[in-house]
Amino acid sequence: MQENRSGRKIHHERESRLSLEEFIEKAPDFTTGERIAVREILESVAEGGREVSHRLALGPLHGLTGSSGQVNVQGEEVQAFDEIAQEVFSGLLGASGRVSVLVSEEREKPEVFPCPTDSFYVAMDPLDGSSNLAVSGPVGSIFALYRSRDGNEDPSRAILESVQDVVCAVYVLYSVSTLMVVAFREEVRMYALDPASGGFLPLPGPVRFPDGGGQIVSINTANYTRWDRGVQAYVDTLHSHSSWSARYVGALVMDFHRNLLKGGIYIYPGDLPKGNGGGHPEGKLRLLFEAIPMAFIARAAGGLATNGQKPILELPATHIHQRVALIVGSRERVQEFSRISGSPEPN
Repeated sequence: MQENRSGRKIHHERESRLSLEEFIEKAPDFTTGERIAVREILESVAEGGREVSHRLALGPLHGLTGSSGQVNVQGEEVQAFDEIAQEVFSGLLGASGRVSVLVSEEREKPEVFPCPTDSFYVAMDPLDGSSNLAVSGPVGSIFALYRSRDGNEDPSRAILESVQDVVCAVYVLYSVSTLMVVAFREEVRMYALDPASGGFLPLPGPVRFPDGGGQIVSINTANYTRWDRGVQAYVDTLHSHSSWSARYVGALVMDFHRNLLKGGIYIYPGDLPKGNGGGHPEGKLRLLFEAIPMAFIARAAGGLATNGQKPILELPATHIHQRVALIVGSRERVQEFSRISGSPEPN
């Protein structure tokens, strides 16, 4: 290492950056075969992220920023790029030979692929926040890798029984730049897509929520009258403190990413039905492919995630499209929410 100040800085920065392969090699709790499988799955996610990023950039030129005219299994309007992202990631993950069961927000039933012994289950939201594309807003893709289990021939049951054995979570953010954020049990790393080389290059890390918890709250207060009194009490408290900043894009990946870097809390509680019906008293976000991966990343970055009653990572799964409430962010902010709302305080 050079003795001059500039040299020390360069050396330190090199040490703080881990390539994706180096990060996988550093991750604990994998056999040699599992480590190879994880690497090949994440390479497929990266390849899919490159492809989706490229197609998103061209989307407005081809009129692909609105609805496809279809409704998915969730009863939600499918955007044109929802289906594009689904096909991209499903094709690549299936071809990897390392994903035995794939569940997606866009498919009612799991996809099953032939695999060697060392394989994983994957749950994904192929394009989170896709309605934002109509206004060129940020969107993302979310993935969770679950350790597979032998002896269960029902793919839905198999992945439901594995939800508390998450080994890796990933999201790809498509915005001014395309970022891939990867978490193993105790560490989070971030990678930026280099348009020239097509590679995801490491950024300095590891990534953790800022000290002090941050002051950003991401919540859609238009639903205030449909929340329970505890959530309302928390929002009322926010309004009495001028130090808070409200930031809400309506794409989970973007809202979570902002709070991860700047500090804060994301809240999507359950809500009572509207006058014309609807509503999601149990919560709206999906457990397997939205809440669990974000909770896993939050924990690895020093944060917390709860549904208001129990930690997200301790919830039993009863259905692959199960919905939950989600409160996730820095440890201080989530614990504060629990105290003010009267919810059990997560540790």
